[in-house]
Amino acid sequence: MLEVFAGSPDADRLSTEGLTLGQALDVDTNTLGSLFVTRGIFLNFAGRRRFEGASYFREAARLATQAGDNLALGRALADLADPLAVTDPAAAAEAARAAATHLRRVGARGQLIVAITNLAQALVMLGDWDGAEAELTQSAEADGLAGDEDLACYRGWLAALRGDTATAETMLAGLGDLRATEDPQDKAQVSLVEAFTAAAHGRAYDALRHARGALAHADALGIGHEFLRWAWPLAARSAHELDDAAAARELLALLDSCQPGHLVPMQRAERDLARTRLAASDSDPAATTILAAAISGLRELSTPYHLAHGLLDYAQHLTRTHNTEAAEAIVGEACHIARNLRCQPLLDRAADMTSEKSPAAD
Repeated sequence: MLEVFAGSPDADRLSTEGLTLGQALDVDTNTLGSLFVTRGIFLNFAGRRRFEGASYFREAARLATQAGDNLALGRALADLADPLAVTDPAAAAEAARAAATHLRRVGARGQLIVAITNLAQALVMLGDWDGAEAELTQSAEADGLAGDEDLACYRGWLAALRGDTATAETMLAGLGDLRATEDPQDKAQVSLVEAFTAAAHGRAYDALRHARGALAHADALGIGHEFLRWAWPLAARSAHELDDAAAARELLALLDSCQPGHLVPMQRAERDLARTRLAASDSDPAATTILAAAISGLRELSTPYHLAHGLLDYAQHLTRTHNTEAAEAIVGEACHIARNLRCQPLLDRAADMTSEKSPAAD
């Protein structure tokens, strides 16, 4: 497990060897389930999460159910929530909630944090930001996990998404172990929170720098890892805001260098949008058509937050092409999403576009 989380070149061999030996020696069900989890986590980091990784976690959950082991079952379900979130965040939320129930029964605080953060991730993807905030707050207060740094990172990330920079900075300032760790997952997590905090402050250059810091761990974590699948769209948007076409093309090249199956759906949708923004900036006559197609992709494959930003991109283009009536309707849809999310940066962006005062997020 240590080699897996360290991104070691030995992780593949050791996680396979452990599982092979476990079966050969007919180890107890709990040990075998743990070996399946270890192998599943490796497969997640190797970009093989949707099918292989998920199948290993499902088998670990089956073994834990057979053994009547709440701890092992909670752990397996918490880990299963991660690959499920790629294509079915509602199923991911269900698995994570079930995991939290099992883990609370046995007081497994460390594994409970994994379940709660995976639950928060799924809820944010679904657009239920209030639900995610409630789960994180409950765990901090009712479960006595207020001092946990992973939980603090998620609370800071959600605060930054909503434009609450004071809370985000407070959470970042309290980090100690996560800043000192050599774990690539922890490093990517901190970089992601720093990136969204910078974006909430309107510092596009810093947002791009920190988002790239998270993406630097793609080899160890896999490009589709949850922190990287949020970091890439932010990096691409920041490059766009900076009119840095070279950075935008480098980011596109990063995704283009990956096998298609290693990219998660929201990354593919965001890649299409980034390409479209470049085409629009180059005055491509087909920009309106391909922007509309990119928005359709966001509706199907991405999150409400990313859809709202894409809608505002589309509205900006329509305004430049003097289609103001259509642009106003699209801005209205983006504002509706932003109000539901209570996402002030989105409301502010829409207000800047319409030269109207942004309504406060209550």
